[in-house]
Amino acid sequence: MEDILHIRDARSEEIARRFFVVFVDIFQVHGARRILDLGCGQGFFLRLLKDRGIECVGVEVDEELCRLAAEDGLDVMQMDLLSYLSGSSDRFDGCFASHIIEHFPPVQVTKMFELIHGIMEPGGILCIVTPNIANLRRAVGDFWRDPTHVRPYPVQALKKLLEKTGWSVIRSGYHTHRPASIKREIVYGIRNFLFGKYWTPDSLYVVAGKPRGD
Repeated sequence: MEDILHIRDARSEEIARRFFVVFVDIFQVHGARRILDLGCGQGFFLRLLKDRGIECVGVEVDEELCRLAAEDGLDVMQMDLLSYLSGSSDRFDGCFASHIIEHFPPVQVTKMFELIHGIMEPGGILCIVTPNIANLRRAVGDFWRDPTHVRPYPVQALKKLLEKTGWSVIRSGYHTHRPASIKREIVYGIRNFLFGKYWTPDSLYVVAGKPRGD
């Protein structure tokens, strides 16, 4: 599965910037100074962090993507993320996992959250982003088009897994890279009225914190 899990991300830099910048803002608001990006792909999120002067480390299983990231001066380790988390003695106060957990069954996601909790400083922030299955386009086609997707994780399921593994959920929401416009809002509103919540954002996110007493 690892050979096909990490496919090179073909999104443009501008689309990637629009998608990731809100999450950079979230980490900055919470004062994160050293952030781990799990499954960092081409390093779009790492570049945004680096541009803001935030120390960051990426973990990526794909050799070619790691090579490209290194050429950009990014700190990326070529490893399976669960292997990295299991053996790491590094400490972070922020962790980002975008479109990763849907590739794993709940028992492994639970283990992942436990391991991240173990390398996180008290007060550290974990941000999970995953496809929004409430978007019917995702539910009936896009999500299952990727043969490495195991199952979707709605917000309530994520909250339960996070709280089970010692995290305190701070906020959750829905997100898309598509720029807002009045025309888009009107069209989406009509479609939602006629067909239900079809045109909700493509992704959802949950932000959780490690309690300071842990």
